[in-house]
Amino acid sequence: MMSNTVNEKQLELLETAVNQARTSGNPAEIINTLTQLGQAHLAANNVPKALTQFEEGLELAQAAGDKLLEGRMWGYRGICLMRLGNSHFAQIALYKSHNLAKELANKPLLIDALTQLGTLQLDSGQSSKAISKLEQAMGIALADDDRPRTMHLAGKLGNIFFDIDSPEKAIEYYALALQAAEDLNQPVAACSYKLSMGHVYLANEGYDVARELFEEALNLAETADNDPARLGALSCLMRTHIAANNASLATLYADSALRVARSTGDSGAEIANLNLLTAYLIQQGAFKKTLPYLKRALEIATTNEDWEWQLTMQDRLGFVHYQLGQMDEGKAAYQAALDTALQLQDPAAAARLYGRLGAVLAEQNQVADAIAIAEQALKMGREQADWSLVGEQQILLAFALVEQNDVAQAREYCQQAIATFAQTGESDQLAKAQALLAEVEQLATAR
Repeated sequence: MMSNTVNEKQLELLETAVNQARTSGNPAEIINTLTQLGQAHLAANNVPKALTQFEEGLELAQAAGDKLLEGRMWGYRGICLMRLGNSHFAQIALYKSHNLAKELANKPLLIDALTQLGTLQLDSGQSSKAISKLEQAMGIALADDDRPRTMHLAGKLGNIFFDIDSPEKAIEYYALALQAAEDLNQPVAACSYKLSMGHVYLANEGYDVARELFEEALNLAETADNDPARLGALSCLMRTHIAANNASLATLYADSALRVARSTGDSGAEIANLNLLTAYLIQQGAFKKTLPYLKRALEIATTNEDWEWQLTMQDRLGFVHYQLGQMDEGKAAYQAALDTALQLQDPAAAARLYGRLGAVLAEQNQVADAIAIAEQALKMGREQADWSLVGEQQILLAFALVEQNDVAQAREYCQQAIATFAQTGESDQLAKAQALLAEVEQLATAR
């Protein structure tokens, strides 16, 4: 397959090659150029155009009686139909390729047909059948010492077993893929399989082994001077140290990953890493340290007009400013987040943000505004069945009403909060509501 960076100039050259081949009248030459053009269209995600090239190649192969080329064209036709979502006719095409491969005893074609049939079954949710087909292909590839296909199949099977939570089998297949990559002297591929093995250990809390694998992957990426591989390894090391709760090393690797992402213009990777890092730092209570990362993440989200990321980062900025006692900044961030949530028509997020905005207003002694916002949050929380939010707003309203000397209404909200948190099972919040009710009762008695 060609790179997915295929451009118009390359397509024009390939189309010229097809036209030149047609003048030769040699079917094999025409089919070869059609195949290259079809592969280029596939790489450019223009599947209908790719299918057109392969179908012409299929007709020529059948007319010439060349069963090997016919088998290959049926395989490509099946791949295109799979990508177009036509699984029934894709399966027919792939079985035609499979049967021709068996008739010709052509192992590479047979491996490819089994691989695509397994992929089709996997996409259809038939995991057991898919694994059977892929392992059959794998066995043939191993017996034929076909290292490239062995590497591809072992990596694919490793992914499947990882997805179905079978870590031992996943490691076994990733190790086979890694060995094939090393035999083929492909350091970037070897790096990817070390990363895959590390993910298995990381998912199963084997942090030390995961760290070693990710460090080895980073060394391979450095040797190959490959920025995407380097970024992947650094990001994995950040995740590992977050999982192991090693804040200093998590931040160190995060900073390195962010530099690579920014230098290569990979804004998607940069904001994904910023998302993980800021969530972790907030969890650690490192609010001041979190601010510049959040501001950078919001800058990326705004530049890319990604409203979901904007909402996430605005919300976190509001929380961090609130925790730092920076109420004006917190209010502005929460208001921006609320505006984004309303624009996205996300009532659950809007309900939460009304609640957080109310808390900021209460801290600023804007009691009347805080009550109005809390009542709105309470209403939306009930509509969304977000009972934790409902309970929080009931407590906030009780506090605010005490400030306004409305003890009777404050008592009512305390009792409602106690009932809400008894229902949700949030013992800390229940205790808070009960303590507040006791204070309110004392005030009532004092009067």
